Amino acid sequence: MRPTRLDLRQEQLQQQRNPRRQRGLTAIELLVTLVVLAILIGIAAPSMSRFIGQWRVSNAVNALTGSLRVARTEAIARSRPVVVCRVASSTSTTCLSAMGSNGFGSGWIVFVNYDRDANNDFAAATDELLLRQDTPPGITNISLTNAGRFVFLPNGLLNDTSNGINVDASGFGSASATPWARKGLCVTKPGRVRSVADASSCADIEK
Repeated sequence: MRPTRLDLRQEQLQQQRNPRRQRGLTAIELLVTLVVLAILIGIAAPSMSRFIGQWRVSNAVNALTGSLRVARTEAIARSRPVVVCRVASSTSTTCLSAMGSNGFGSGWIVFVNYDRDANNDFAAATDELLLRQDTPPGITNISLTNAGRFVFLPNGLLNDTSNGINVDASGFGSASATPWARKGLCVTKPGRVRSVADASSCADIEK
């Protein structure tokens, strides 16, 4: 006997009054999901750490390159020496020549050396502070091949020989093991700045 429309309608009403309960995840399904998630995180974590390190070292290189170019441009424009020197903190204006534990990684300042003192130190009463760079985040060391400071003369030249700079991010072990965590800069005697993988390759740049 075929069901009538009335029978079908009653069946629909019965289903609406007694809906099927939704079944949640079982303990095994939840465990499998967590295991898969842990595996995916384990695969992605090293790549993410590497990406963050590369991003931080690039930012620090760009900041230092910009400061050096500003110093050279201002030296020519003002016909006065302009100095880029390392400082110990974000509040200090005392130029440090020794590299210390993290070199320029502690921050630096750019100033016009109006009094032309022989040591190229900053004096608030006579010199003009142009730029301050705080400690770059995630950077463990910014080392110079020739420790000291950069002094750009009114003709745009460095007052010293060419120099090399290595910028190392957290996680840097060696140039062969973790090359992605290091970038270098070569600064020539004429004041040109170019990016390299490692400052060791600056040995052949123009003196």
